[in-house]
Amino acid sequence: MNQNLHFNILTFKLPAEQLTFYFNNREEQGLVRVYYKTVPDEVVGFFGEQEHYWTSFTQEKEGFLPVTKKTAPEKTYETKKDGTEISRNVHNAAFTVSILKKYCNSLVAAYFREKGCLVMPDYIESTEVWLPAAKKDLSGRYDLYRKFSLKVQKSVVSEGWELMVIYKVTSKVFRKSVEELHEEIPSRALNWVIHENNFYRFEDLPVSVRRNLEEVYPVWNFDIRAALKEKTDAPDRGNKYRKFKEEIEYIWSQYLNKEEFKRILNLSGEGFYKVPDKLIGEVRRGSNRMLFGNGETDISPMKGLNAHGPYDVSDAAVIEFFYIFHPDHQEAVMKLHDYFKGKHQEFKGLHKFILTPYHPDKNLKIVFQDKENPWPEIKEGLQNLRTEKNIRYVAIYVSPFSKENATPEQLKVYYHLKEELLHRGILSQVIDARKTMNNASFEYSALNMAIAILAKLDGIPWKLNTDLKKELIVGVGAFRNRESGIKYIASAFSFDNTGQFNCFDHFYENQTRELAGSIMYKVKQYTSLDPTLKRLVIHFYKTMSKEEMEPIENGLKNLGIDIPVFIVSVNKTESADITAFDIADPVLMPFSGTFINVGYRQYILFNNTRYADAYFRTGDGHPFPIKLKLFCSEKHLLDDTRTTRELIDQVYQFSRMYWKSVKQQNLPVTLKYSEMVAEMLPHFQGTTIPEFGKDKLWFL
Repeated sequence: MNQNLHFNILTFKLPAEQLTFYFNNREEQGLVRVYYKTVPDEVVGFFGEQEHYWTSFTQEKEGFLPVTKKTAPEKTYETKKDGTEISRNVHNAAFTVSILKKYCNSLVAAYFREKGCLVMPDYIESTEVWLPAAKKDLSGRYDLYRKFSLKVQKSVVSEGWELMVIYKVTSKVFRKSVEELHEEIPSRALNWVIHENNFYRFEDLPVSVRRNLEEVYPVWNFDIRAALKEKTDAPDRGNKYRKFKEEIEYIWSQYLNKEEFKRILNLSGEGFYKVPDKLIGEVRRGSNRMLFGNGETDISPMKGLNAHGPYDVSDAAVIEFFYIFHPDHQEAVMKLHDYFKGKHQEFKGLHKFILTPYHPDKNLKIVFQDKENPWPEIKEGLQNLRTEKNIRYVAIYVSPFSKENATPEQLKVYYHLKEELLHRGILSQVIDARKTMNNASFEYSALNMAIAILAKLDGIPWKLNTDLKKELIVGVGAFRNRESGIKYIASAFSFDNTGQFNCFDHFYENQTRELAGSIMYKVKQYTSLDPTLKRLVIHFYKTMSKEEMEPIENGLKNLGIDIPVFIVSVNKTESADITAFDIADPVLMPFSGTFINVGYRQYILFNNTRYADAYFRTGDGHPFPIKLKLFCSEKHLLDDTRTTRELIDQVYQFSRMYWKSVKQQNLPVTLKYSEMVAEMLPHFQGTTIPEFGKDKLWFL
């Protein structure tokens, strides 16, 4: 595969080989705080030990301690007994990288402020710049701004200093002032506001600014959206790579590739940094293939199912379906019924497509009259439902409102229904009535529903085309819920290495011991059947802390199991991190399965369906890479490049096990499924998931 990959990174040299910085031991407005471990020894010696100090950098101030040092470290060299030479930095001979990064960020922020640009006040880790957007708000209600993050870093992908250029999103600022909007927007919904081209948090507004609220303009946020009862914006289905690349090229050409800026940071004149070949790798050939019926394989879920059927069917002896709907949506019910029966040429029906008999029970249907608040009627209907123990039931809820545009109260119906049905041992599938009737390509919706129904019934639509290994894979994902006030609810999913789902559990934030206990229970379940478990792999939604890792290691010791624990931290890079572009192709998206080393045991993995130029379809989407960080309880095991590649390959494969849609996902299901459950849990009335649901994929 021929690719010409470039990072969203510019390289530069520091403006001077030696600098004088000014330090103080007290906080003052306009100073930058620095941690005691990063300051020169002279600062600690002069002011005494404390956790933080403050600096004006090169601005001389009375009473501040001036310290002059080099910007590049001095090195000493030592020859070991085996003849190899090692180098060490001379202590305190140069400013630390941490302080120099903050200094460069301050220079970038000052440059854009002098240009009259909006700059977020905190430039400790990066500089956030707001530039006027090219497009205009059609409503006339807002001024639109394109947001950029400029992050200084050292020797991450090159051998010197780097400036990562990130396009984030378009933000909206009201044209009307806080004074004019006070009847529409409650003060508690206000966060950032703008006054005379400066950002302020509304709760921290100086008195002088509060006297002039007619000149203070709110920045739009989700709390304001809720207060104004605005609908959710439709997601952008276009090529994210092209948009991102166009925007960073814009800030490069209009602001960064200028002599004035190059006097501040000596940028390389070559533009965005080309990815060195030595950093690029590929997953194993064939990792994108899935296993379907009769042992046949394919890279496309839709083609594989149509040609070969599912890998395995549900073991339920008798399955019956029933509908929950409003009389106005009888036509939508009939359309679903005809598709499931196989009366449409473009969809073979549930029986032929997923080998699941479709038998609707008209006596069990629940018909409600109140579209706006159907839950009381639905609940009463469920209470009167007469079911039999030996029959597996699937409820089809034809919702009068879409999940995307529903009010919080309307959404509760969806969650209450899911929970109540689980208590009764009934699985469910939800479909929007309007989408059912207005969807010209409904066969794709029928395909997706069929796959999800089979998975909920414990069938296997497809599995990974890989040999079964003696390892357990646990995914821990989380979701931040804005409404409930609960920061995180996490859930842990258990799989074998073929992608076969076992079970899951859920936790609240900081329940590290409970999480570890759940993982140990899954390990014990495995070893009770096969005591030769070789390793435990955990896909984690963030970098796992020592406090989170310790009880897992102790749990294994208590079980008498001596196996390595591999932690793969998986993060999305959509708007806040490093990416790369294939400038040899108009799509700009690197080939699927490409991974790039972007630091010590850190990688970005391009996980899409651009397998070949002739294969890729725009409708498959243009997902940005995911970022992986690897850790092992036995660190030396990651020195083996084969093991590292296996772990990356596994993440890539598990993203192909999403049984809610035929469309490729870029997150592995170990985290995707966990995230989906964590999003639903705060809306459940009970404090736990019913036992019936803990080994079922009811949330698809």
